Amino acid sequence: MNISRREQVIGWRKAGLTYAEIGHRLGLSGERIRQIIRGKATIKKNPPANDPDVLLTGAQAAELLNVHVNTVRRWSDKGILETYRIGPRGDRRLRRRDIDNFLTKKSSAGGSQSAEHDRQTNDKTAV
Repeated sequence: MNISRREQVIGWRKAGLTYAEIGHRLGLSGERIRQIIRGKATIKKNPPANDPDVLLTGAQAAELLNVHVNTVRRWSDKGILETYRIGPRGDRRLRRRDIDNFLTKKSSAGGSQSAEHDRQTNDKTAV
């Protein structure tokens, strides 16, 4: 017999277990157990794909750009990508529209950027 997590949680709750006890068994918070019992869906972490004004994390931007998150940070520091700092820690956020514009510019430039990079690299190695 295969029962859902919600049915299992409700059963434990009826058996007298507290939210914290159930949460400990499942590795979840007591608040999440309350949400499961109420039938609330989990929060989706991926922003809507069609909203150009949505703010993305560095990791989400890196996934869209198919680069490492450190590359996104470096491009942000160099001003290649526009970022917004939020919160007391100064976390970076990037607007989806800015990512799309960056990709459009990069694709319209074609291979000229990589050719320029190769030229600069060859100039540095030729001593």
